Amino acid sequence: VGGGEPLFSTFSFEDWTMMSLRFELHLLAHAFKRDVNDPDRMGIHLEHLSFYYQKYYKKSMNQKFYGVETMQELLDLLKDTVYVTKKTKVVEAQLPTEFESLGVFVMLTEEARRDRVRRVDLGDETARLKLQNPAMPQAGAPGSLLPRPALVMSGIRPATPPVPGAVRPAGAWQQPAFRPPVGAWQQPGSFRPPMAGQVRPFGNVGGWRAPTAWRG
Repeated sequence: VGGGEPLFSTFSFEDWTMMSLRFELHLLAHAFKRDVNDPDRMGIHLEHLSFYYQKYYKKSMNQKFYGVETMQELLDLLKDTVYVTKKTKVVEAQLPTEFESLGVFVMLTEEARRDRVRRVDLGDETARLKLQNPAMPQAGAPGSLLPRPALVMSGIRPATPPVPGAVRPAGAWQQPAFRPPVGAWQQPGSFRPPMAGQVRPFGNVGGWRAPTAWRG
């Protein structure tokens, strides 16, 4: 775009999702032909598209996520990238195997976005995309990692879930401190180790005093 503005500067969640699907179906259509290498199998049948999508990308493709009821309706949204043949119902790619830049998918998505905005402005509500936007988990909901507001306001730290494989070393984390009863050090015959900077003079059972200067 003129002025250095990226072509995808106005993309929304729907645009990014449809651009990714364009790229994936383009690769799938070409990869299937190369892997099969059979002139009798010219492409993926429409009924088998979700199966091979799962096989290649290790994730499912549900057309209802994109706001449509059938796979044909989904591919109609991407007719600038893939199409279905009328007789054999096989998915074919519109673009060649190799081209100069992958930016062509950004261009196709931007062109479709502008056409969609124009149709909506003219009153065609059917042009709107009805993708399901994944909602963020609410605080305190089951399975949510966000702390509950009550715990945050009260300053209580929520319990940390156990880490699989973590081993706690033997023994207590902190040894309990032992303090003798008051006056035990002053009993005759008791022994108290000297503290830093202090010495205990001979003949003085109950007293402690700071070191004095040496007298020659």
